[in-house]
Amino acid sequence: MVAQQNTNSKKDKLKELILGILNETKRPVSKVKLAKLVFFTEIEYFKKYKRSITDLYFVRLDYGPVISFFEQTLRDGEGKEWEKKKEPIYIKEIDQKKVTHNYIAKEQKTSLDDDVSRIIKRTVARYGNMSGTKLSQLTHQLPAWKYSEPNEPIYLAELTKTKEEEYFALRDAVENIDDTSEMEKNISRLLSRMPKKT
Repeated sequence: MVAQQNTNSKKDKLKELILGILNETKRPVSKVKLAKLVFFTEIEYFKKYKRSITDLYFVRLDYGPVISFFEQTLRDGEGKEWEKKKEPIYIKEIDQKKVTHNYIAKEQKTSLDDDVSRIIKRTVARYGNMSGTKLSQLTHQLPAWKYSEPNEPIYLAELTKTKEEEYFALRDAVENIDDTSEMEKNISRLLSRMPKKT
């Protein structure tokens, strides 16, 4: 029962994060791009505050790491927090036309704190004009995505490592952690003790 309440709380945080991003973009966002904006917002927040906004892990999918419960949370918010619309689009990077599902905020209020709102604003300013395909290509460069198996969980601490040697040093250190029930917290503590490379 407690585990279910904890999961529901995390999904509620994800719903708030998605709504915050949609409010900031002020225009329809494709599902892939929205997933990537969630990803980059979590990454930027973790780099600054050494913790997650949602406390959820990511999953290794073909088009990059996607936060767990993303699809379910999108469905749960349809018609309430946001609207979903099908639209044909041209994807320049792959020279193809496709039908995409776009999301636009319906509800304007969120319970996000100021720190999260600032990170969302910064993330949308930096990545908001890129396509979902381009954002996916950026995530494919991350060692944590490259060296994980399909559908494997990936933690934020792993995803912040952009250099392979840093990623593998973290993986080696993680192998020595005995308590896997609180993996994210253990990795965060370990990260704060690792020397910074310049």
